This record gives sequence, structure tokens and C-alpha cells, in this order.
Amino acid sequence: MFVTVSSRRLRENFRSYLDHVLASGDRVLIYRHGKEVAALVCCEDFNALEAAAGRNERLMEHRHQEAMERLRVMKARMRPG
Repeated sequence: MFVTVSSRRLRENFRSYLDHVLASGDRVLIYRHGKEVAALVCCEDFNALEAAAGRNERLMEHRHQEAMERLRVMKARMRPG
């Protein structure tokens, strides 16, 4: 579940929102001028996001290496000889 709050209200009541996240695990979605700008999440959620980002980064690096190898092979085939 998540709770929404304006940045102003969050500033005024930061401790209570932090306590809420710690106690419930809920996420707090923070708005500024009517737009989503940030979120307050528990460490477990943050660590899961970081792990997912790391997996994605490794996957993208792997795909890049595969593409570069295919390019190298194609260039080698095009060389006369």
C-alpha cells in the first residue's frame, strides 16, 4: 500500500511519516506542485530496488557485449581475404 503527501506536509510531519513507513512498510509517494517527485520507502524495498537495478545493469552490459561480438564477427566476414 502507499500513502500520498505533499512535500510541505511531509516536511511538517516527517517523523510521523517515517514512523508510519517503519511500522507498516507502506510507501509514501511525495508530491510537489501536483507532480510525483520522490518516495519514502523502507530499507527492504530500497534494497530490492537496488538489487533489481543491479540485475538490469548486468543484463544490459551482457547484451552490449553480445552485440559488440556480433558486430566484430560481421566485420570480419566482410573483409576480403
